[in-house]
Amino acid sequence: MRSSNPRRSPLGRLLQLALVAAVVVAARTPFLLRADRFFNSDEAVEGLMARHVLLGEHPVVFWGQRYKGVPEVYLAAAAFAAAGPSVVVLKAVTLACFAAFAVAQFVLVERLFSRRIAWIATALLAASPPALVLWSLSASAEVVFTMLAGTVLCLGVDVWRRTGARWALCLACASLGFGLWVQQFIVYYIVGIAAGVLWDLPRRGALVRHFVAAPELTPGGRLGLHVLLAGALALAGLGVFAFVAGGFDTTVAGVYIGMHHPQKIWRMSLAALVLWALLRSASVLLRVRERADWFGVGLAGASFLLGYAPAIVGTLTARGSGMPPIGRAALGDVADALPPFTRALLPIVLGFRSPDTEWLGAPAWLGVPIAIAAVASFAGLRRRGFTPVFHAMVVAVPVILLLSGSFIDAQSYRYLMPAVGALSVVLAIGISNVLQRSRLAGLALLAVLVGTFTFEQRAWYGRLLPDHQTATLLACLDRSGVRAAYADYWVSYKVTFLAGERVIVVPNTGVDRFLPYRRYVAGQPAAPTLAVDPGAACHALGQAP
Repeated sequence: MRSSNPRRSPLGRLLQLALVAAVVVAARTPFLLRADRFFNSDEAVEGLMARHVLLGEHPVVFWGQRYKGVPEVYLAAAAFAAAGPSVVVLKAVTLACFAAFAVAQFVLVERLFSRRIAWIATALLAASPPALVLWSLSASAEVVFTMLAGTVLCLGVDVWRRTGARWALCLACASLGFGLWVQQFIVYYIVGIAAGVLWDLPRRGALVRHFVAAPELTPGGRLGLHVLLAGALALAGLGVFAFVAGGFDTTVAGVYIGMHHPQKIWRMSLAALVLWALLRSASVLLRVRERADWFGVGLAGASFLLGYAPAIVGTLTARGSGMPPIGRAALGDVADALPPFTRALLPIVLGFRSPDTEWLGAPAWLGVPIAIAAVASFAGLRRRGFTPVFHAMVVAVPVILLLSGSFIDAQSYRYLMPAVGALSVVLAIGISNVLQRSRLAGLALLAVLVGTFTFEQRAWYGRLLPDHQTATLLACLDRSGVRAAYADYWVSYKVTFLAGERVIVVPNTGVDRFLPYRRYVAGQPAAPTLAVDPGAACHALGQAP
């Protein structure tokens, strides 16, 4: 299913893509103007890091962590230098990156399907559930950067697969490295690409069997690869056993080994499987070395290292870029997670609940048109030549969330945001399929979905109340002359950023993000501890709220 539209002139194409970005930005502008109403301490840390970039610091990862790359703080620093530090400027940087994602997704969807589907998907991105609105404006921009990097990865792979262009493969590899630095969510897109490649592969069963069997190798080489693959599969099986039955303990050569953490075992299995795939691919290239583009392979590897370079620098300088914590979940934990997943996360993702889990008043029957569009979309998988990249993501992301042990509570919905971006394409394909059968029904379905998500956005917008509490607390601190204090995590860094660091507040609960702040406050013997309630905090400072 490919676009049959004629190629536009470069100027026309540029104007078209500019319009895509403008539609998304215009839809988010009312929320951007209320940016301070959904601004938290994690975002404030991003703003403080951007301020410190202007002072000559060069962070690789988020303060207080050894993972989560922060390209956004360098963009925010440039924006601060031009327009001054503020919440609106900070969130506008994320919005600009989200607009870039929307443009990249438009190009990808147009290549894979059609221009009509690309425009419908753009409309659904603009009129999206409030959860995606929040994360498309959050200064904690790892979600948006993952979506952007993943989409560019898919686009690069598609161009390279169709044309063999080196630059496209290099772009894909650089995006993969960049995405791995920012956040491991990029694995969602790898799953989607793998599903798309396997789906489109002619005689895929025979080709996969030949790839695994490796009959052209020497007996020794074939045995080595088979042993590695068997080890990877054995680890995967042990992970399943630990997931279902709790695992076991054993001793090998006097060394105790506990096999109780399915996610750690699966990660080792995945690492072994990736190593096997790389070695097997290298053996194929060596066999056809006369025809292999070794220079292109070298460029692709260099491009990956370039994208991943900040993480490498962080590792070498001991400033971060370690692996994120591995969650743990067994079968019982997943079973316990299913009720809150369906009652809280799913309504948040579809917009029936706000990001704060409040019901937004949309009637439940509005879920029926969403289901109709999804069913019509998945029905299209029967077509020859259909590329199920986005469908695979919509299915795989929640499964990965549950099986990886990453689900904690309703706020874990943020891990599903890449799937929401993919869902806009899945629903757009469904609407297009309905349009092919009945123009009236398709237009009605599009109108209902856009209207539903717009209603949800308006309902959430009406609940975004001014943050009088932080303003009150800042005024009391200024009147009392306090320049250092302790407070709850969700108060501390937010106050510090909004005060422009004239007041330094560090957390007495939660994670301590920046050691120099802690040292400064610890050096002030009279530094008070602020109550969470601003009125109580003001009274403790001897000020009227």
